[in-house]
Amino acid sequence: MNHDFNKIFKSPKYTGVTLSLLSMFVLAAMFVVWQQFPKSQELESETEISVICDKILLVPAQKILASFMKECPYRVSIEFLETDQIKTLFHGLNATLPDVLICNEFDLQSSENAAFIYSERIPFAFESGGATDLKTPNFPFVCSIHKKAQKAHMAYSLGRYFSAPSRGQFFLAEAGFTGVDGDRWMLKPSISILVEKAYEKEIRSMAKYFSEREGVMIDIVSKTLADANATINLIAKSDAKEYLPDLLIGFGSIGTESSIYSPISRQAGVGASVSYSAKSKKTALRFWKFLQNDA
Repeated sequence: MNHDFNKIFKSPKYTGVTLSLLSMFVLAAMFVVWQQFPKSQELESETEISVICDKILLVPAQKILASFMKECPYRVSIEFLETDQIKTLFHGLNATLPDVLICNEFDLQSSENAAFIYSERIPFAFESGGATDLKTPNFPFVCSIHKKAQKAHMAYSLGRYFSAPSRGQFFLAEAGFTGVDGDRWMLKPSISILVEKAYEKEIRSMAKYFSEREGVMIDIVSKTLADANATINLIAKSDAKEYLPDLLIGFGSIGTESSIYSPISRQAGVGASVSYSAKSKKTALRFWKFLQNDA
């Protein structure tokens, strides 16, 4: 019986030519699939952002950058300059400026051009009390992002890394600098926004640009004042307060008389409040500031 079976069903025989053609077919199919992967993902780790940093931060900055590049798929080229050298960067009209300038905010005020080009800043530390010159105002050190940075989301990630309690703040404290209350570290943080229906279209449009530039995710939900009040009160009474929206926009005094939201604006009748428990509170506040600057 087995003999008859073998007569009917014979094992296929492949020649060297057949196997060669089969291999070429498989490789061609793999190439087609590979070509369909997003090119941005291939090149992201090959893209480099340029940084100039004040030499006073040399020790902690070197450690922070080494840690950042181990953890994130980004490359950073950095140059350390004295404070006076940083101030001269803006004297020439054709000066090549970095994507990120890390220095004391006070030094940016010395040049109107510098303050304009690097108006987007993430504070991350202060000098210790004993090291501060009493003649100099106590401004924070900041990661300042160039307005025209090609890979701004990478630059913002670096700024958030410097200010994160479990990342940059550790090395800064080790070097004797006074830290700030930064957001918990996430490569791609997310913020949730509850907006009054009348402002939804405008907020969504501006959130798209902000999201792409900073490399963050923004979840927007719109409701009427009555529905928003009901939603906030329901969540506030539950054990799931982590589901509270990080930012409320356009609801007047909603949530501000309780212990869950802090008012940040009543400008032009448009109220805004930020949740005390927001995981990315500083990012949420930056988004509100961005809305105000572009309004």
